[in-house]
Amino acid sequence: MGGFYIFPLVAKKQRKTRGWSMRKHVSTGRPMGLDMVLRPASSGNADALTVERIDIGPALKKSRVSKLYGRPYPVQFRNQGAFDAWRQALGSGQEWKRWADPEATCWNIRQEIQQQLDDMRAGTHDNMEAEARARVDARMQAISISANLKYELQKGAIIEATPALETLLLNSDMDLDLPMKMVAPSYPAQYLRFGPEAARHLKVPDSDVPDRLFDGVFCFFTPPSTRYGDGIKWTLELIFVSQRQDCYSGQVALLGETERDDKPLGQWLNRVLDTAKGRSVETFYKPMYAAVSYVVKVFLYMALRQARSIEHHEYDESMRRIAGLGVKKRARLLQRVESLYNGIRVGPDDLPQEGAAHEGGSTVAPHWRRGHFRMQACGVGKLERKLIFVAPMLIHAAQLQGDIPAPKPYRAGGTRGPERPVAS
Repeated sequence: MGGFYIFPLVAKKQRKTRGWSMRKHVSTGRPMGLDMVLRPASSGNADALTVERIDIGPALKKSRVSKLYGRPYPVQFRNQGAFDAWRQALGSGQEWKRWADPEATCWNIRQEIQQQLDDMRAGTHDNMEAEARARVDARMQAISISANLKYELQKGAIIEATPALETLLLNSDMDLDLPMKMVAPSYPAQYLRFGPEAARHLKVPDSDVPDRLFDGVFCFFTPPSTRYGDGIKWTLELIFVSQRQDCYSGQVALLGETERDDKPLGQWLNRVLDTAKGRSVETFYKPMYAAVSYVVKVFLYMALRQARSIEHHEYDESMRRIAGLGVKKRARLLQRVESLYNGIRVGPDDLPQEGAAHEGGSTVAPHWRRGHFRMQACGVGKLERKLIFVAPMLIHAAQLQGDIPAPKPYRAGGTRGPERPVAS
């Protein structure tokens, strides 16, 4: 991946740089406070001694999301005023221009923010244990802030699958030989919000807390760059976010490069989950494999010709109505607007009906016949290939006397063929 930029302050002369620099003290030794950053002041003189002091305290404070209030995570971040606070603090600087660059990955932004947070707080703790905890907190802060900033800077979209589609995808597999060019998010930046079905069955890794569920995942699809990469590979970043923040715990950031070619999907999955090396198979690898696979299946569904997708613009429409209102009505409507957002709803409204060929009177309990994504030969001479989705089928649905059967646990295995059941 491309690097990040560190621009140290010079004690005697301030070197002209593109970046921001955070330090506890200015060159005179005067304390600045933990929430102050330094940026070289705008000047045509490369030897200028003046620096600009920027207070990022309000932005850091507003970036901590402790409750979602039923809103998607990036919507709550925006509603707390966090994005506006960061724009007000840094919007006139070169770092903001770098971060707004469509070729800048979330990883680039995160590394820059984390390094500066570490530098800003270095040496302020009484012992090594406190220092280590602070570094972990800075890392998770950087993950959260960078994801939300990139989402807003790239005008991200909220994507929500219908309950029916979530159920279908959770009970489906995908051929791991599918070409990676089939997996392409629809937008440069999107947040896939998990509904009740997905949140219930996709577990947050390394957690036994019952109310820690995934809220969703940021998905960034960044084009090749010669400034930040090799100019060949696209970058697909996934940042999973839990509903229970606890100072940013429960977040998992994954990154995988892709050339959008015919290389197998299974190879990409293995590379992305390299972060699981040395972690528990049961408590980390399997939950993350299931979560990443679900996200990929949503993208595969959206790539189908028959995919059902409906855009809604409640937030934009409400803001247009507010523009023509008086002060009192405007204030009342603004309170309601905080819970609105633009988004895309994908998937059918209802589950497919059970096939008519299944005879009655069977003693087999209701169960899912699993669906799958695969490539199918088509065209003249069957020389072309297209992606198809064979939807799962709920067998003996008429015999149900409770909830729909839960998806079976499937093992993360190999790079060929569908996932195989976990041995009991």
